[in-house]
Amino acid sequence: MNTPSTPLRVVGYVRVSTDKQDIGPDVQIAELEAYARVNGWDLDIRREDAASAASLKNRPVLAQALEDLKAGRADVLAVSKLDRLSRSVADFAGLLETAARQRWAVVSLDLNVDTTTITGAAMAQVTMTFAEMERKRIGERTKSAMARIKADTGKHMGRRSVLPAETVDRIRADRAAGMPMARIAATLNDEGVPTATGRTWYASTVRAVLTRETDKATASV
Repeated sequence: MNTPSTPLRVVGYVRVSTDKQDIGPDVQIAELEAYARVNGWDLDIRREDAASAASLKNRPVLAQALEDLKAGRADVLAVSKLDRLSRSVADFAGLLETAARQRWAVVSLDLNVDTTTITGAAMAQVTMTFAEMERKRIGERTKSAMARIKADTGKHMGRRSVLPAETVDRIRADRAAGMPMARIAATLNDEGVPTATGRTWYASTVRAVLTRETDKATASV
């Protein structure tokens, strides 16, 4: 890293996912720039459009940033919100290990995670652990909801949907478990699950699937 007399060279990573409901790029950039001014960073904003956080793969802007950090052309990878970088505990843990080995740091403004300090590094691990626990709880609620749907309806009603039965079941179960439609859409987008037309999921798309299933059930009575 740089000496105390020179500013840290920070790559500010801005990710814009396919979900239109998430935090916008302007907000992410503004937060990073404000923090950089306070801390005297030499900030280099890197923006990645229409990228999923389900994996660190297939994100060329992030790949180049990591290459620059490895080569010593930057000192810190910073994000305004942790899920702009990763939603996978395994990926984030691996990223932290890589950062420690290659001697660069990770900063997440929303959670006050700063791996330039021992306390900040520990906070990063704890944060991702609790995030994984929450995802598992959602998964358990989804499985329970799917089990109830299967017990109540047996098999799929009416003619086969143009969507795979598994996708329809998942949407119905997630909704029954209390997930908002926008969140269901965001999760499907991040995991690369296609719509019936191969396009982006929106809350309205999820609503249409649920309405169609309800109409089919009503028609079969």
